[in-house]
Amino acid sequence: MHLEAPAYSPHTVPAVDDSFRRTLEESKGNSMTEGVESGIDERDVDVRGTRIHLMASGTGPPLLYLHGAGDLGAWPDGLTALARRFSVYRPDHPGFNASGDNSSIDSVHDLAFFYLDLLDVLGLDSVILIGASFGGWLAADIASLDPSRVDKLVLVDAAGVRAETPTPDVFALSPVEVAEHAYHTAAARTAAIGQAAQIEQDPSLFERYLRNRMSTANVGWNPYMHDPKLLDRLHRIIAPTLIVWGAEDRLLPVAYAWRWAGLLPTARVEILEATGHLPLVEQPAAFLDVVDDFLGSVR
Repeated sequence: MHLEAPAYSPHTVPAVDDSFRRTLEESKGNSMTEGVESGIDERDVDVRGTRIHLMASGTGPPLLYLHGAGDLGAWPDGLTALARRFSVYRPDHPGFNASGDNSSIDSVHDLAFFYLDLLDVLGLDSVILIGASFGGWLAADIASLDPSRVDKLVLVDAAGVRAETPTPDVFALSPVEVAEHAYHTAAARTAAIGQAAQIEQDPSLFERYLRNRMSTANVGWNPYMHDPKLLDRLHRIIAPTLIVWGAEDRLLPVAYAWRWAGLLPTARVEILEATGHLPLVEQPAAFLDVVDDFLGSVR
């Protein structure tokens, strides 16, 4: 459902490598659907000495998807649907999953600068930018850092700001507890808990999980999962913005959607029913409906 934000008191916030794009184009076939059906292109790209694992599929305007801290390297089915209209790029952040480390990054703001270099490497002047959770925080920072690089911005249950609503400390939660908090519907929660329970039984997967958590803590431990200085940069965002939130989010409750809306007063807000922190995964049809409507003018 589309909602208007409640009243807020005013808050003053005062060398291109073409090889990957060429390979992706060659894999697309003759239509958008054929491009998706031919599979997902996976490869490593070098960004100023840091190896970044990148998945991509589809054809059309470029769309960059920034994953959350708990993402273990998945390509959600919703991205396949978006790839029927867009060239979708889904990198692993440095220090996460199959990407290499970068010891010079110790803040999300540093990470935002790094992603501008990644866009240069991919030869992408501007992109549609979708960020989920931790990735939403990063997306907002990128859009404020270099507004010209972001055509449209979608923030999905985004971290990065604080609201007057308590939240659990994700660093204190086990994989199973994170799954319990992240999903709302019984079917999705049960499936996620089952998958989370397997993490500690799989040494390589558990190592990946711990590495991701350490990389998240490196940039988001203190202050906890937000950047007070971001508030003074958000006024620089010029891209049309959509805020999507799960009505039953227990990791970042819906009050945080309205906090973002107060800081980005021209943004459109969509609260999705029957979903928690990951609407792209838990309610993909509803998520794609609102995102497709928002992106409808992009061709």
